[in-house]
Order: sequence, then structure tokens, then C-alpha cells
Amino acid sequence: MSKKKHLLTVVGTVILLLSLTVPMMQCAPATDEEVTPPAEEEVTPPPDEEVTPPPDEEEIKYGGRLNIGFTMPIDSTVMDMKLEWTNWGCLYLMLIYDDLAHYNRLDTSMDTYTFWPRLAKSYEVSEDGTTWTIHLVENATFHDGVPVTAEDVAFTFEYLYGKTPGWGAYNKVWEEIEVIDDYTIKVVHDIPLSTVTPPGWWMWEPILPKHIFEPYKDDILSFKNEESIGSGPFKLKEFKPDQYMWLVTNEDYWGERPYVDEVVFRYYGNRDTLLMALQSGEVDVFGNSSVPPLAREDLEANQDIKIETVGGISESYLAFNLYPDGPLQDKAVRYAIAYGIDRDRLIDMAWGGYGERCDSWCLPESPMHNPDLPQYDYDPDKANEILDGAGYLDTDGDGIRNDPTTGENLVFDLTTSATSTTYVKACTLIDEMLPAIGIQTDFHAMDPDTFLNFLYDPMSEGLEMFLYVEDPSPDPWSDWVWEEDVGWGSGGDWWNPTYWDNPRFNQLYVDNACAKDMEEKKAILYEMQELMAEDLARIFLVREEIITAYRTDKFEGWVQEIGGPVSWLNAWSILKCHLK
Repeated sequence: MSKKKHLLTVVGTVILLLSLTVPMMQCAPATDEEVTPPAEEEVTPPPDEEVTPPPDEEEIKYGGRLNIGFTMPIDSTVMDMKLEWTNWGCLYLMLIYDDLAHYNRLDTSMDTYTFWPRLAKSYEVSEDGTTWTIHLVENATFHDGVPVTAEDVAFTFEYLYGKTPGWGAYNKVWEEIEVIDDYTIKVVHDIPLSTVTPPGWWMWEPILPKHIFEPYKDDILSFKNEESIGSGPFKLKEFKPDQYMWLVTNEDYWGERPYVDEVVFRYYGNRDTLLMALQSGEVDVFGNSSVPPLAREDLEANQDIKIETVGGISESYLAFNLYPDGPLQDKAVRYAIAYGIDRDRLIDMAWGGYGERCDSWCLPESPMHNPDLPQYDYDPDKANEILDGAGYLDTDGDGIRNDPTTGENLVFDLTTSATSTTYVKACTLIDEMLPAIGIQTDFHAMDPDTFLNFLYDPMSEGLEMFLYVEDPSPDPWSDWVWEEDVGWGSGGDWWNPTYWDNPRFNQLYVDNACAKDMEEKKAILYEMQELMAEDLARIFLVREEIITAYRTDKFEGWVQEIGGPVSWLNAWSILKCHLK
């Protein structure tokens, strides 16, 4: 997803008070990213094998191999947080390992605040919200037959979340962990946590086997983890880095057995070869975030392929670096730019018609979305009126407005990552739109490493105006994203690329971490959205729509979700698909 390179430079920094809700989630790959095929040996996934369904099953068939194609692979099974930067890595963690709770089935209910138990079958919270007592299932075993106990959960809390770079910077928010018995653990947190739902990381952080990882507890990243012993519904059979990963069903799984016997993640060097593999039946589902719009017609001509459009996880925005002095510090200039951008044109021309306008980190279907936010509809006349009233006039007659303080033209650097053709197109369009309101941009696309190095370092002044994307996802799993806007004076500095600092917002961020009920949380998030829309450090532009594609000739039971049938928050298709 977004902060790949930056994570490597800031790892080890611990956000104490402002990391209390959930960890930063970096999984989903950015739209339109291309990956160069590895130069090593040709990819040779294992051949398909015939599997005979058990004779006692008549209604739903067991067996078969589900093949999923990706253009963004993983190169290691080391328990590094970078596993969460791709769909492949997130699915590996969810299938091989168990989490304390499941992601909800969004196809059946948008009530994402309901607790869906996994290893944690139940829990209690003290009245003050500081002490959480977790009760584990009592029949879970790791793939090597060793029982899963509270000792494994405590070990994971302390050494993966607490001491491993990347993971620990977000999750070590407790002051005491006590193993009550084999299947009960008590966690005492530094301050009260919100009791509206369990912490989001219950859904995405793997529980490790203590008996395997303990020798490496002080340096978990030094353990190659090649066998990947977890307690999840699948086992790792074979892994060729950057090529394929072969999983087989865990016949001794403590929970519900998946219907398929095998899953193979396959790497393809680009989307064209992946689309060809889908057409031929070599893969059963397009595992990237979205099928290119231009490929839709060809795929629809194949009667064995189902094409659907669903809401995406990603939201794109135009943001301002508010660290340096200058006209961008003036809200009037930011308001004018917002009114000067035609979002509908961006959707049509940059996103190929597959997108919808967005105005907040909260997705519009969320119960936490504030429906009364200002929309900043495209209105160049209003933008010009705002700038005239604020004294930004074209005093030298060259068609570009001038700063009344310095006399300089309103010319701003506009930047995005060169890896995304969508964002390059969007910036090109914005570059064409803003002269109509007397503002000029100097647009250039940066190589991704340079862009990401500048993105979360606003004091470097490497970026002035920039277009980027985040994956807020359905709440409550999106609670981390508000940290993107926590002020620099409040400890959240390195996640805030705009240098915006609103003390009231900073306090509300902490309050949200401690909310005791849905109404309290809703009021907090409504106000946070209002403050963001009022100060406008970033202009929300487009929520992408996903074109999903999967084959229907071999399997049925696909679970379509926000972001598609397979994604970093949707392993349900893999668990529920079955032979026709």
C-alpha cells in the first residue's frame, strides 16, 4: 500500500498515547502499480492434482485447487510487518495463522462493530476500560500438533507486538499481561480503551507459536520461518519467493474446514499476463485490486468469467504541506483550490468512470460517516470570488494571481508517484483546471522511493501539493487512519504528511480511542470529520470502484466484499468457495 519505504526509515519510533486504538495497516497494493518479473528461474507452480471428495458429502463438494493470481508477490515468510503491504501477504497471515477475531462478513451485514470470534471466543472488559480478560477456544492446535494456549498469546503480545520493529510501534499499549490459565489471559492497558469493539489489531495480527519463536524472541526478524507453523485453516506446503505459494488444507483445524483442499498464489509479471491466465483458466480469480477498465469487455465475452463492480477500499486525496510559510497556509487558497477541481471529470478521465466522490476517511456506507460535510462542488466562479475577497489579485496582468504579501505568482509544486498512471492522469487534469481560477501548478511525477521519502517528512519541504491514496477500509478497522491527521505537536508527527495541527482534533483522536459506546464514538468521529473539512489540509477526491473478475466454471460460493472477492480484509472466498 502506501508507506512502504517510509516504514523502513521510521521503524522503532513509538507513538505512545496516540497509537492506542489500532495499528497502522499497510496491505493493499496501490492502484496501477506494476511489478517487474524476477530475473531468476521461470515460475513453475506445482501441477494440478485430482482430489476425490469425501463420499459422505453430497450438497457441498470438498476438494479442488483454487488458483489466485497476483502481480505483487512476497519474497519471504519472515514475520516482518511488510507481509501486510500486499494482498498476498495479508492472506498468507490470515490463512496460515489465527487471529483473535475474524474480519466481519460484509456481504451479509455492514455491522462491522459486531465481534466475530476466532481464537478469542469471548472477552470481558473492566468498567474503567483498562483491563481486558480474553477467553480462548480450548481445542486449537498448531500445525505440528502443539496446543494453542494463553502462553502463545502472551508471547505474541510481548515479543511480536512489543519488541519487533514495525509491529511494536503501534501495539504496545499495555502495562501488564497475565496468563490466568491455559485458555485465559488478562491484559491491563495503560489507559482505558474503547469498548465499542475489540481493538482492530485483533483481526489482523497473527498469534505465534511460542515453542517455535521463543529462541528468537529478542530478534524475531532473524528467524526465517520457512515452515510457517501456525494454527490456521491452511498449512504451507511449498513456497518459491516471488513465484508461488502452495497451501493445503489443515485437516486437523479446530474450526470450520475450508471446502477446497489446496490454494496456490501465483505471481505474474504484469496485469496483461495475469488477465491471460484468467482467460485460459490457469487462475480462478484476479487477485489484484481491480481489473483495468479497458480489459472488461474482453473478459465479459468469456461466459466462464463473472465481472462485478464493487466499492473499493482506497480513497485518493490532494493534500498540502502546511509546514512552510506561504499562501497555502491561508484557508482561502485551499478552499479555492477545492472549488477549482472538477471531481466528476477526474473520475471519468483518470479513473475511467470507476469511482465516486468522497469527503472523509469514513466510507459513505459507514454509520460513522457524517452526511452533512461541505462538498466543495466544482465552482470556479466561487473559487475566484474567494480569492478576490482574500486579496489574491492578478496585479501584473500575466493571468496568474499574486500573493498580496510578496507579490509572487500563485504557483505551487504538484507531485505524485510516477508508478500510478491514474494519479499521473489526475494531476495532469488538476494542472489544467487550476489556471481557470488564476492558480498555476508545476506538475512532476517522482520516482516512488523519492516520493515516499518526502511524503512523511513535511519539514523537508520536498512536497508542496501532492496527490496520494490511503486505504481507510470499513470502520472500526479504519481507526488507524485518523492518525494521518494528528498534529505534529502531539506525538503523531511521522504519520502526518500535511503538518496540520488542530489541538481539538488531536484530543478527539485520543477520545475516540476511549469511546465507551457507539453514540459517543459517532459524535467524536462526526466532529473530527467536520474539523478536517473546515481546515481542509487535504481535499478528498475519489473513492475508487473495483472491477472484480473470477471464474465460475469450477468453483462457486464466492464472497464479494468491499475491495473484491479476495483482498487484505477478505479471506472469506478462500474459506467458502467449493467445487460446483
